[in-house]
Amino acid sequence: MAATHSTASRTPDCEPNCTLERALQTIVNVYHQYAPREGKDDDLSLKDLTELLKFQAPTFLAACNRSSPDYIPQLFKEADVDQNKNLTFEETIKVFALLADDAHRISHGEDRCGPDND
Repeated sequence: MAATHSTASRTPDCEPNCTLERALQTIVNVYHQYAPREGKDDDLSLKDLTELLKFQAPTFLAACNRSSPDYIPQLFKEADVDQNKNLTFEETIKVFALLADDAHRISHGEDRCGPDND
């Protein structure tokens, strides 16, 4: 059976309180909005990642000199573990972890550019 991106097979046992599962599904959905743009199967190119971050994470990019022209290419290079010039979902999760950490710092009113306090 071919894999699909559907959530139909999930059991609704914890609905309506599955906030984390809904958030994770949103992350997957956002990834899929950008991943197939250049004919790749479920991979992001540098262009795809740039567009994803510019449209989906402008608050993240606005801080800590992340708007510099070198920031996203360097981030891409660090996430591209196999150095094939594409990011798999697993590689992209490293970028999403930075976004989540930034959101966590914002929620606590912490310095977004310094070392992590926890």
